[in-house]
Amino acid sequence: MSGRRSAIKALLLNPGIFDFAAYDLWARPLGLLRVGAQLRRWGWETVLVDFLDRFHPELGAFSASRYARFDAYGCGKYPREEIPPPPVLAGFGRRYFRYGFPPALARETLAAAGRPRLILIGSGMTYWYPAVREAVALARDVFPGVPVVLGGIYARLLPAHAAAVCRPDLVQAGRGPASLARSLGRLGFPVAPVPGTPPPPDYGLLRDRTAIPLQLSRGCPFRCSYCAGPLLEPDIAGEDPVRAADTVARERDQGTTDFAFYDNALLHCAGTALRPFLREVLRRGGGCRFHTPNGLHARLLDPETAELMRAAGFATVRIGLETVDPGRQMATGGKVANADLERAARLLQAAGFEPGRIGVYTLLGYPGQTPAEVEADIGFVHSLGLRTILAAFSPIPGTRTFGELQAAGAAPEEPLLQNNTVFPSLGGVFTAAEVRRLRELAASVNRRLPGAAGRDLRPSPAEKRSERAPTEPGREEPRTEWSPGLSDYG
Repeated sequence: MSGRRSAIKALLLNPGIFDFAAYDLWARPLGLLRVGAQLRRWGWETVLVDFLDRFHPELGAFSASRYARFDAYGCGKYPREEIPPPPVLAGFGRRYFRYGFPPALARETLAAAGRPRLILIGSGMTYWYPAVREAVALARDVFPGVPVVLGGIYARLLPAHAAAVCRPDLVQAGRGPASLARSLGRLGFPVAPVPGTPPPPDYGLLRDRTAIPLQLSRGCPFRCSYCAGPLLEPDIAGEDPVRAADTVARERDQGTTDFAFYDNALLHCAGTALRPFLREVLRRGGGCRFHTPNGLHARLLDPETAELMRAAGFATVRIGLETVDPGRQMATGGKVANADLERAARLLQAAGFEPGRIGVYTLLGYPGQTPAEVEADIGFVHSLGLRTILAAFSPIPGTRTFGELQAAGAAPEEPLLQNNTVFPSLGGVFTAAEVRRLRELAASVNRRLPGAAGRDLRPSPAEKRSERAPTEPGREEPRTEWSPGLSDYG
């Protein structure tokens, strides 16, 4: 229309993954969806290119992957191609892969999105930076002269490394709309911040919306020594439960069946956020499946919340324990005791959840831990009729545990060595053979549990599945530092 200025176009890019293993369980770029919503509020045009989109219509023509595209809950293995590992990882005897779009499809999809005025790239685990570096280079090659901004977890935890290695025009190390507005201003895109609550994520940017992420609360009241949550989300805040229920009902009516909570402490705001939200969902007719891949805090569960969770359709329930050793529990933050897990198990069972379908995260390879401690963890969880999910430890820069490793001269400063497939073996205690034995032990006791064959027991977005492991349900691999709830861009 004559006299009307066209909107500024921004391209949001979610890179692929370079790793030994990767699995998609409701992994969506929530941070980029939030950025897209904020930019639209400021009058921008936005488009998302997701190199991890397993539902891309052209993917079959580029990938000969033998893996199923999805399971009953919309999850599945990413297409992959083997690539040479970086030299620092070459001696670990594992095959290394590019997960997501092959290079030809990545280039074609970027070009088809049209030339933008600005490119904003997200990032996840620190040790995925080779894929981020490749995405930055490809974006520059396809759209020369367009400024590139890098945000996300890796960029916020290691901004200097991201700037030096990936070489974007700007590293977005801050958080929130105000920080994003300042970054845009530095690049010559002044914006007028709009007062009020930030908009909900722009789910319309997703190609496939059969499963979407939710986040009812931000932050966590606990300060666990190994967790980056307080670094990335230092403040605690809750979403409007009515607005969130409206979003769920709208997406459900448009075909979404599965909703994964990305909260780091979903139960912390149970009285003001989760329970009112679940009541609103039920009032709107229910019909949803909810999942808690990031794990619930056992100490914060109460009978009313457990009953509402069951009534509203929680299909996947996971709880964080980390260790049964009381001394290590207190040393790492004291968020949970064995009695808390016992009580939570009773509450969930009383509400109607099958105990064998409740997963419990326990650590593997934490500094100072022994294989005997891991065996004790498996035995305790099994004694409650619950399912053990071994979470291999990954040291996260900026956390107290990482600082302790630095003081002892044992911190892997190279991010590639922070990989949770690699780090547990560096000290010589958790060798590849020992890790394999412990995983086989966990899988063996898990298979003996009632109701253990459910598909909802696959690994979470923050977990990985070993390429050498059997493919039967229940062969879980660990969480790492990447929590999708922390994937905020700004």
